[in-house]
Amino acid sequence: MKLSELRALVRGRIRDTVKPYLVTDQEIDDNLNEAEREACERAQLIEDFDSFTIDLEPGVTRYPLDPHIIDVIDIKIGTDAPRRLMESWTLTETHLVLDRAPTSAEMLTLHCYRTPIDEMKAPTDTPEIRDTYHRNMADWAISLCYLIPDSELFNPQASERYAIRFTQSFGERPSALTRRNHRNKLPPVVAYNGAI
Repeated sequence: MKLSELRALVRGRIRDTVKPYLVTDQEIDDNLNEAEREACERAQLIEDFDSFTIDLEPGVTRYPLDPHIIDVIDIKIGTDAPRRLMESWTLTETHLVLDRAPTSAEMLTLHCYRTPIDEMKAPTDTPEIRDTYHRNMADWAISLCYLIPDSELFNPQASERYAIRFTQSFGERPSALTRRNHRNKLPPVVAYNGAI
């Protein structure tokens, strides 16, 4: 669905279809963009194989992660004939940490789950997630609209109903502690015979 169609869907559900609107187009667009990010955080809907790279520097073990990255699944090293990184590494909230410092300048390519790179702005823009999820994603935007402090619109019960529908579609949002525990329980990747 296009942004204009998603916006119309939200307006129809909150019964805000007559001008002057209670909720601006920009507020609905912001809520829809937040809804797509939230769906990705909960359900890891965007798997990316090659958009994020890290240039290794000899002697450096800690590298910042792009803020769009939710989780790193695997890492390839090299550009001409990329191969799986066999060195052990750790993922923190903001950094990739190699257990052993590289001895040469190489490039890492991250296979990861991420949030959308660009926000929807133009009426013809579409979410990055699959079409199947677009209508369900709108439930979060509707929930947020019902929390806008407006005497005609504010409705915490309706907001909660749509938030529950969203959770039924995309699951609970994992806490920071849950994510950290998940990262800590991943089996370590162990090197064999060789440096990075």
